[in-house]
Amino acid sequence: MSASQRKKKSRGNKQAGAETQDAPVVEEEVIPSEEESSEPTEDPKETMEYWKDQVLRAQADIQNIRRRSEQDVEDRVRRRLEGLLFDLIRVADYMEAALSAIPESIRQAEQADAFLAGIQAIHQALEGVMTGHGMQLVSPAADAIFDPELHEAVETTSQEGLESPQLELLSRGYRLGKTILRPAKVRLVTPQDDSGA
Repeated sequence: MSASQRKKKSRGNKQAGAETQDAPVVEEEVIPSEEESSEPTEDPKETMEYWKDQVLRAQADIQNIRRRSEQDVEDRVRRRLEGLLFDLIRVADYMEAALSAIPESIRQAEQADAFLAGIQAIHQALEGVMTGHGMQLVSPAADAIFDPELHEAVETTSQEGLESPQLELLSRGYRLGKTILRPAKVRLVTPQDDSGA
């Protein structure tokens, strides 16, 4: 190194030393960490009670989801069954209409017994399928009390000599559990009021 380079270097060191001596010294404030602080604060996520509570909440959520999904499945199955039974009710109505409309000449014909027995067997099998799926027939007796939930009054007439109202069944009703699929259609026959005549 030449003498001129040494002089420049020593002059630069002196200037740097002078600058550091003139600058004020700032003390850094030391912030104690959580571990060093005198009052330890617990994170609620690290306590056993917190995790027990989280597990219980998760279990309750799973049970609710399972219960809702089971209810949804039951509702879907019930709606499909009701739809199928509605269709079978229509077929049963056609079958009853066909049985009641068989002319007397066919009933008296040769081999009519086998034909009528076959039709009756089909009708009974259809009713067996419907009742096998939980359907109940609503067919009130004549002296039954009119119930608007189970019966639909298509017509109201009066008749002399009756002591109490009577029901005349026009078309059977059907129910599935507590659900009325179709109310029984009835004619309501009431005693004739002679006081107004």
